[in-house]
Amino acid sequence: MSRASQAIAPLHPSGLVPRRRPGFVDGAGALFSGFGFVLRTPGVWPLAIVPIAVAGLVTALIGAGAVHVMVPAIGGLFGPRLGWLATVIEVFVGALALLLSLLAGFGVAQPLSGPALNRIVRRAEADLGAPAWPPTGLVEDVGRALQSIAVSYTVGLPLLAVLALVTFFFPPAAVVTFPIKLLVLALLVAWDLCDYPLSIHGVPIAARIAFMSRNASAMLGFGAGLGLLSLIPCALVLVLPAGVAGAARLTRRIERFEAGAPE
Repeated sequence: MSRASQAIAPLHPSGLVPRRRPGFVDGAGALFSGFGFVLRTPGVWPLAIVPIAVAGLVTALIGAGAVHVMVPAIGGLFGPRLGWLATVIEVFVGALALLLSLLAGFGVAQPLSGPALNRIVRRAEADLGAPAWPPTGLVEDVGRALQSIAVSYTVGLPLLAVLALVTFFFPPAAVVTFPIKLLVLALLVAWDLCDYPLSIHGVPIAARIAFMSRNASAMLGFGAGLGLLSLIPCALVLVLPAGVAGAARLTRRIERFEAGAPE
């Protein structure tokens, strides 16, 4: 039996192939399905904590280093001349350093948590009866996460930048640009999370993009709620475990349909 056929066998606990291609509602429900899987599976709880732990550790290290270096430097530069105002500047610089450290910590939490998130995906697929895929190493897991993020940034950031510029120079356009921005964010987040199970299956990058295109409705539904969360800084990291579990369940359902659908 080939790896492609192993990927969709057994087709369903009942032995039946889904009768229709999963759509928007199925995609939206996949996120809640992911939350349900994480909550009822104590074995993945330690893995689910990893993104937050990584974000906290990186934030603490960068923040402590920045405050240790920058605040004394500001005090030495302005202290003798500005008196109490130098203290205000030190507090402001320290707060800014902590904020930037927080953004940096949460920004790198996802790729650095790649091994843990991939293990959650494998557990979620096993829960559906999927066969186990060959294990991967730490470097490969992190590399796959970075590859996915690179695609998101290459495609998504220019689009979001254009929308932001249009809104800045012509504020009334926000009536149109804001919904488009949410649409772009939803698809980017869906790509980012669904890429975990697809990359584990060894699907080439071009085939992953084609998979997303064929199932744009389901991807949009899956990414809709996550896209709104992404507007809140750092919030997306909190739901990463449920997100990748939901992505695994959604892609599994789509693969079952595509394997059983007539040519």
